[in-house]
Amino acid sequence: MLIEQYIVTVRRQFTGESLTGARRRLRELRDWSEPVPVATHSDQERLESHLLQALGAGRGRHPLGISEIVPFADRLVLRLESVELLTAMLPLLPYRDGRRSRHGVVDLRATAKRGGVELILGRSGSGRVLLVGPRSGCDLASVLVAHMAAVEARRHLPLWTEGTPHDPLPRPMRSSRPAQATSRTARGRREDVHAASPRLASAVLRRLHLWERLADDSTVTVTSEPQSEGCGLAWTVERLLPQGNDLHDENIAVVLADPVAGPGLTADLNGHRCDQKQCVQTFASGQLTVRTVRGELAPAARQRTRARVTSPLLRERHPADRTVTEGPGGHVLQLISPMGDDRELMDAAEQLAAAWAQQGLLTLVLRVDSWDRQNRKTSWRRSRLTGGSVAMFKGKADFVHGNLEADITKARADFDHIIVVKRQWVDVPSLGITPLADDHLVVANGRFPRTTRSTTAHAGKLQRHTTDLSPAESAVAWLHTRLARIPFADVPMTGLLLQCALEEHSTDSFDGMVDAELTRHGMPVLGRLPQPNRRSPLRTVLDHLPDDQRAFVMKQSAQIRRGLGPARADGTVLTAALRQLMEL
Repeated sequence: MLIEQYIVTVRRQFTGESLTGARRRLRELRDWSEPVPVATHSDQERLESHLLQALGAGRGRHPLGISEIVPFADRLVLRLESVELLTAMLPLLPYRDGRRSRHGVVDLRATAKRGGVELILGRSGSGRVLLVGPRSGCDLASVLVAHMAAVEARRHLPLWTEGTPHDPLPRPMRSSRPAQATSRTARGRREDVHAASPRLASAVLRRLHLWERLADDSTVTVTSEPQSEGCGLAWTVERLLPQGNDLHDENIAVVLADPVAGPGLTADLNGHRCDQKQCVQTFASGQLTVRTVRGELAPAARQRTRARVTSPLLRERHPADRTVTEGPGGHVLQLISPMGDDRELMDAAEQLAAAWAQQGLLTLVLRVDSWDRQNRKTSWRRSRLTGGSVAMFKGKADFVHGNLEADITKARADFDHIIVVKRQWVDVPSLGITPLADDHLVVANGRFPRTTRSTTAHAGKLQRHTTDLSPAESAVAWLHTRLARIPFADVPMTGLLLQCALEEHSTDSFDGMVDAELTRHGMPVLGRLPQPNRRSPLRTVLDHLPDDQRAFVMKQSAQIRRGLGPARADGTVLTAALRQLMEL
């Protein structure tokens, strides 16, 4: 299955989008590390949390009566099955009664827009959700107008219109003022339980169609209850299955734990309880509970005949699936930058890891640094979806407070290829070289000099000259310019990984002769990878790429892997070379 087709399938199983719409929106994303975008603003998350609570009891052919979810980083679109679902959300709209008491969600506005109703939350309008009706046609705007008329008929003042001014911000409390002397508005703002940790509710709402794909003819309801003060809400998803279905489903924990397509939740220790009547699973320290029971289903749910399509995601490989054999295990490659540019190294590492994963390998990009927090447990998380039979992960390790050797030993047992990106020191580059790696590649710009310039003074005038360089002269000039800080003459290096422009997919004869000269100097060119511009997104072969660029990266990555040595897990020779270098 092509990666684009696979990512589209995975996204649609969570959101219920059309094939054309999902494909178009995926191409607009920066990359595919988050096929279902995460809300980037707290007001957006808070608004989605309010909507999930209001729609939690909704029923229909789809979960909570929502037929389609279109997620963006800064907004959300919900397609409702009926007008009644909008009616359930109307109590959220703020108004002032005859006693001047306020009701509803503070700073929430509602306007008729594009055949639907747009909800806007926050003083800056950073939380936005567009509610639209069924594709057959449904006038949601008329429901909003009728609700305003009903509120005004009770002699109440609507506060959700676009022109309504926002309440003034509460003044800072003085230390001498008693805590109970705060204003009613300030108390209302602090008591909004949706303001604390709303990200979980947002993640559940944006992946609502997951539940109908896990089991055919099932229904779902979502409820919430306040946790301890300042901890927000605890959510419960109750799944109702037809008689005869198994209550326990291991796929729930797999999908919810996935950090790329899923919300990346951790299953609670001892949080799984199953018996003949129900199966209960808890996640994120009790913030989410999934309860599965059997019962009679509503007629609307019985009419749904969608096929289950979660199988591709569930076939994604994990490190535990790797067959461990005797020997050193996976291969460890370290990438080194002459100027200590960690971003360039991470870009190259991700491109290599993605390409090798597409070639059927378990790959890990291991970022090694001295982290601020001690006792940080080393772990790795999935970085991209790959298509079912392979996997690409990212991880962090601490070489100051942690045990880097133990971390790499564990990584060797879990992965086929580990690409290490260690923090570089510009003043002493040798300190950034680790003998724990099997191979070391220097990542540098691959533009070779072809001319040299000189300036002389004759008869009171400046004269500038340009001299063409031979391939041998170009190679020497490039080594002294680009690798001046790399001790390649004293420490054995595997070779070079050169960066080229995005549109360059081949080399000319001059570059080929310079490559041969670099090999003669002990620095062979193993391959080239495109370098994105500083303002451009990094896209790997597991993201949306033009076909010619994808083919070029795959070919170069395979060539680089063939140029690497075996996994030996023995850095004696390199350690001796580094020690001799430090003694010079």
